[in-house]
Amino acid sequence: MSPTLPRGIYAPLLTFYRADESVDTSAVVAHARTLVDDGVRGLVVAGSTGEFHLLDDGERRDLFAAVRGACPDVPVVAHVGAPTTRRSIALAKHAADGGAAAIMLVTPYYNRVGERELEASLRAVHEAAPGLPLLAYSMPLMAGADYGSELLVRLAGDGVLYGSKESGREQDRLLALLSAMPADFAIFVGNAALLAPGVLAGAHGGVLGLANAAPAACVAMYEAAARGDVDDAATCWEALAPLDQAIREAGPAPTGMRAAAAARLGLAAHARRPLQPVTAEALDRIEAAMREASPVTAARP
Repeated sequence: MSPTLPRGIYAPLLTFYRADESVDTSAVVAHARTLVDDGVRGLVVAGSTGEFHLLDDGERRDLFAAVRGACPDVPVVAHVGAPTTRRSIALAKHAADGGAAAIMLVTPYYNRVGERELEASLRAVHEAAPGLPLLAYSMPLMAGADYGSELLVRLAGDGVLYGSKESGREQDRLLALLSAMPADFAIFVGNAALLAPGVLAGAHGGVLGLANAAPAACVAMYEAAARGDVDDAATCWEALAPLDQAIREAGPAPTGMRAAAAARLGLAAHARRPLQPVTAEALDRIEAAMREASPVTAARP
């Protein structure tokens, strides 16, 4: 399938809000540009870290158009997941018309769906935008369903899927998929703790929420794993792990991540309800962990 996505670290962009909870598109764009400057290979708009579930479809389309226009030299992937296939198809068509490098589809959430529904959804979205690489997005912890390995293998063989983003916490599944899939099936690791073992086993790269807070450090971890330097990759993760933990402990995702990224940019980390901004104590812990991780992750002046 063509075009293809280059290997490396992709950042699933956060969504920033104003005090009235409206989307602050200019802040999202400014953040995206800093991530590109710090070495991320591509951007994902309206994924889980971007709180697609809290955005209406118009906001998702507007964010994609703004980021695509501001960052024309890097691949911009549009997440098009929704509870209904109808909505996903509409978002996929918009992404195709707007120059997306690829589209990504999480399992339809809230309804309890099985393989029959998941396969039909993936095929329908692929048919709606046949010229775009389609990534299946595995996020069972939040979505409540998952794409089975056999389904992914079958749809890859049929040319429906270009790859997948694996955001589960099971290393065994990740490594089994890497073993089962053809070399041109692009698997992106969505869990920072599994990035190095995944890349060492052949993963295409990572779509890491942590790249919003520490982009250069995440890129360094990927590059170490890509050149087979196990010790250097482990050292990178040891430096990042306390920051990852501080972000996770700060509150429901992605509030801690937004607080960290806002600190880098000198922005307020407003949230859209029901989520709330992190406490001052949690922000102190995040900023301390950022300083410890690497100078490049510290708050910008």
